[in-house]
Amino acid sequence: MYGGSHYIQSAAADMTDQGKAILKAAQKFGDGKTLPFAPCKKYYNPYSEPDEKGEKRKMYACRLHNEQRQKRLMKEKFKWRKGEKHLDLFWTDEEDGIKKKKKKAKTQQS
Repeated sequence: MYGGSHYIQSAAADMTDQGKAILKAAQKFGDGKTLPFAPCKKYYNPYSEPDEKGEKRKMYACRLHNEQRQKRLMKEKFKWRKGEKHLDLFWTDEEDGIKKKKKKAKTQQS
């Protein structure tokens, strides 16, 4: 069972990917029962919703924590901390290519 930063192992904990991930996080970052921080319950999406120009930007965290995490990463020169997922794995060249093509087309029109 999972309730905020407190985790109680149940019979189903090793049956689902989410159960396995929660147990692994509790063991890795806490004492196996609690986490030393309250985890965010918002979902992570690698790209923002399109802005008024139809462009998306890379997201470093959920929409609530993106700015804070991006500032921290910039301050630390984009060094990932132990246990952090490298977000480059989520950002595809295809999405970046769309932006680059749009920018290239705009500069050629000027």
